[in-house]
Amino acid sequence: MRKIASLVLRIGGIILLLACAAACAGAPTSVGTGTDTSSRRNSGAAAEAAAQSALNAMNNGGQPVSGGNSGGASNAPQPAGRQNAPPPVAPRQQAPASAATGGKPMWVDSADPAYAAYITRAGLGATRDQADQRAFSELVAYFRQSIQSETTLRSSYSEAQTGDSVKTESSLRMEEAIRISSQLDALEGAIIAARWYDGKNTYYSLATMDKAETIRIYTELVNANLNAINNLLNITKAEKESFDGYLRYQQAAALADQNQAYASVLSVAGDMSNIRGNLRTGFEYRNEARTTIIPKIPIGVIVNPATPNVNAIKAGHIEAAFSNAITKNGFQGGTARSRYILTVDVALEEISYPNNSNKFSRLSLNAALRDTQSGNRLFAYGFSPLREGHATLAEAENWCVRTAVTKIGHAQDGFGKKLSDYLASLSE
Repeated sequence: MRKIASLVLRIGGIILLLACAAACAGAPTSVGTGTDTSSRRNSGAAAEAAAQSALNAMNNGGQPVSGGNSGGASNAPQPAGRQNAPPPVAPRQQAPASAATGGKPMWVDSADPAYAAYITRAGLGATRDQADQRAFSELVAYFRQSIQSETTLRSSYSEAQTGDSVKTESSLRMEEAIRISSQLDALEGAIIAARWYDGKNTYYSLATMDKAETIRIYTELVNANLNAINNLLNITKAEKESFDGYLRYQQAAALADQNQAYASVLSVAGDMSNIRGNLRTGFEYRNEARTTIIPKIPIGVIVNPATPNVNAIKAGHIEAAFSNAITKNGFQGGTARSRYILTVDVALEEISYPNNSNKFSRLSLNAALRDTQSGNRLFAYGFSPLREGHATLAEAENWCVRTAVTKIGHAQDGFGKKLSDYLASLSE
């Protein structure tokens, strides 16, 4: 029986050889090489090679022979998956590929019924790569945006030595970057399913996304982000009303921004029914953080006189300047028992200049905002020592305090701007 089967396969191979030779002799010539015709004497050789390859495959139990060539030596662009694309999330059905040789495919000018299950866009260019990129760009335009995102969950610990102080920050952050561009490098499931060359000077490419696979992939991405948002915001009232709570809402906003982009893909694909949760916008989370979290965070101010001549009145003026900057940023004024404490060290020193009858004073100030619950210093604030002169030392000291109050409240480089910059850093 084995010999009979082998003989049948060989006879089938001979029949295939003759059929291919006859077919290739009368088949349309390739337009993929940039020439209109091929040598007829090469057609027979190509057909023979194709038939021999098929016969070899049958002798190998129906499997292709490694290193074999199943077709003629054509340089025409062949239908292929998107080059350099990341591996697909899961095995997906390959889009039907139009031949790169022969007559103009339907998809070049209009919708092709062969791709009814796909979202398709065609592009053209002077080179194959240019046509590929333009096809992807057309797909981008169809979705109205390209999604390029990278999510990194990391635990960071950093120390920075600054003078005599050590800044320590420990946090768990979700860093999200969503960039709108003209490329489609991160759109899951997009491939180049077919290419065609017109034989003159123009290449055509067809970019496709399987609708069912697109719906599956992006539904999973949206639901994963919704789950992450729920985990981020599943916190107590005390945890919410803190800088950590503010950070969590910024992270949720970034994921919500990403979900808006993913949802636009699902909307085009035609099915958003399997989304498990409410799609809020990033603006909603940011607005909630600004209006319901920041006003509930009290920050206390403690001024530590480093020298005896910083009396209660002078310390009070400096404390009031910091408290005013804090409330202008939307925070509560706190007490010495608040979770967040701004400690301010102030020193006033007399300085002398020979042959100058005036009295001079120098004020030094260094402040740090700390989380008393974790023990971490969130950020530091200070400025170069101030120097003022007057007829009396008391007046020189008073002028130093007045200048310090002005600097603390300065819109461009005062403490309020430093606090605002810290909040912005939590949103990055």
